[in-house]
Amino acid sequence: MAEKRRLSLSFSLAQREQRNAWERLSAVAPGQRMDAVCRMINGYMEQQELLETVRGVIREELTGVLFTKTTTQPEQAGAVDEDVLGFLRALQEGDDII
Repeated sequence: MAEKRRLSLSFSLAQREQRNAWERLSAVAPGQRMDAVCRMINGYMEQQELLETVRGVIREELTGVLFTKTTTQPEQAGAVDEDVLGFLRALQEGDDII
């Protein structure tokens, strides 16, 4: 004889998270809700396990990596090279030699 377990849930529609869950669940056709709930739970758990695995791999790969903070002065908007300024001055002054 197959074993069964029963679980009863009550959703508070005043709480956003529970209201969203109820809306998703009630959109599933009756008779298919048990399978939908199982897929949701199992999918969530598999996603969490994968996330933890990826985090672990990243931590392992970054072990011993040294990050250094370099500060550089960004050029200010409108900053112009001295050669360009010299060229523009020569044009303004009317110099024939550029």
